[in-house]
Amino acid sequence: MIKIFLSLVFIFGLINCKLSTESTDYLGQSYPDSIPVIFAPGIVSVKGRLEHGISFTPDTQELAFGILNKDDFSGEILYSKKVNENWTEPIVFEPLKGESVFLPYFSPNGKSMLFAKSRPDTNNGVTDIWILNKNNDIWNHPEKVNSPISTLARESTACMTLDNTIYFSSNRNCEGKENCHTADLFYSKLMNNEYKSVEVISEFISSNDEESVFISPKEEYIVFCRYTDNKTWMDLYISYRDINENWLEPTILDSTINSKYWDRRPFVSIDNKLLFFTQLQIGEKGLTESDIFWVNTSKLFKPFVYNPLSDITVQIGEKFEVSIPADYYKDIDDNLLDLNFNQNEFDWLEFDSEKMKLSGLPTVDGDFELTFSAVDKFSNMTEDKIKLTVIK
Repeated sequence: MIKIFLSLVFIFGLINCKLSTESTDYLGQSYPDSIPVIFAPGIVSVKGRLEHGISFTPDTQELAFGILNKDDFSGEILYSKKVNENWTEPIVFEPLKGESVFLPYFSPNGKSMLFAKSRPDTNNGVTDIWILNKNNDIWNHPEKVNSPISTLARESTACMTLDNTIYFSSNRNCEGKENCHTADLFYSKLMNNEYKSVEVISEFISSNDEESVFISPKEEYIVFCRYTDNKTWMDLYISYRDINENWLEPTILDSTINSKYWDRRPFVSIDNKLLFFTQLQIGEKGLTESDIFWVNTSKLFKPFVYNPLSDITVQIGEKFEVSIPADYYKDIDDNLLDLNFNQNEFDWLEFDSEKMKLSGLPTVDGDFELTFSAVDKFSNMTEDKIKLTVIK
């Protein structure tokens, strides 16, 4: 077993971060554990009201969330701010009053808000991406984020990274196709103060919708929702980015988070400690309830292969040595991982935990499967398999 240790300085930094996190005020609510609970019942999540999509500024002094009208599916955005250590009652966000708007998202620097707005004469079924900017602590008038981000297709659930790259969902890939409504995830980088091109995240394309996207400010991971089956309906998925900036195969979130209802609209706090999401209950008469839930991220983040290993080929009867990168595995919320290797299956292999070297003297030829597993402090485990080929 190999343990990758942090420096004492970094450990103390984590302790300070933890203390700071625990003192953060989320409308006076007690922090959740690993089982999701309704967020701020009676304040944000009101029984019979259809709330969806919440976002906090990075300093956790402002929040915004959406309200859906059950009759015509128009939307409003409610807003609250912390003033003199007290949160104001959530009310309709003044700059967007009278508009059909949805899914607010504060940028990582807290100076912008992205949201979706209904296009006229579409019965609230088609939306574009809009943005609000803040100057001198005042939110300005909204502006549409024009082409190539907003198009004649339906664009929604936009969010932003630290370098102002916008991630969003769109069904533009359906153009020219009959009976196609599938949405995919796209991104657009800011180049010379303009969004000039849009790219699809090809790794995530499937026959089902990919939408309700949340991107981490540093683009380390992405959380989105996808239709799974007729038992759990829409579920939340996560993908991580490796050292080559490739997105890994998305994995469904733990069953303690995803429910039998529609789980959508993820938002992760700036310190990666809390996950907020929307749970929709749909019955025979349609949408019956929509609340915002929150949960700690102990079951959200798991170890992932950051610096992948290649398959190994060695010669029988000859000693070999292979370096294992120290950043083979990473974990968003845990820098101290237990790394295991199925060494007991091979008496001719040895792993040096200090030098991170795999060595051996193979005595038989053939293909052998090596399994490396990483376990974090919350007992989340991930395995990676590589092939070791011994040739004559």
